[in-house]
Amino acid sequence: MTSDKILARRAAQDPEAFGELFDRYALKIYRYIYSRVRHHESAEDITSQVFHDAFENIRQYRPVAPFAAWLFTIARRRIADHYRASRPVTELSEELPQDRPEILDQLSTHEEHQRLADQLEKLDEDERELLRLRFAAEMPYKDIAALVNKKPGAVKIAIYRILDRLKANMEKTDASK
Repeated sequence: MTSDKILARRAAQDPEAFGELFDRYALKIYRYIYSRVRHHESAEDITSQVFHDAFENIRQYRPVAPFAAWLFTIARRRIADHYRASRPVTELSEELPQDRPEILDQLSTHEEHQRLADQLEKLDEDERELLRLRFAAEMPYKDIAALVNKKPGAVKIAIYRILDRLKANMEKTDASK
């Protein structure tokens, strides 16, 4: 597999070569953005803007840092722009019929997801960001480290500690039920 740095160098000279970088990162960027905005159309729009910006500015990329870190920096800026420009949207929840067993199973799963979401909300933004980058964007520790200006080992330890704390808190809420 051709390295990101070589592909970026090629893409700076030949726009056709950018397609391979797009294929490599589009889904990861989309999932990361979706984990932040929670709206499919917005995530698609922002993902498009990120790749447009990257394509337009590929000549400015300097291979000192990993390409993924450069690309995710663009994504983070575009997400910030999105939040500055948008107004809060209130979602309406639908009442679920209680007489259908499959609905009750879905409700139970929904409750578990809601408990996890509640625990995630208790984390500070930097901790949530590390989890988004690792799990939604599937970034390797070294790329996350480059993005947040830390050593890969420190990032890995931080993520494991966050996960251990989440697990303990989920177990506490299970025990209190």
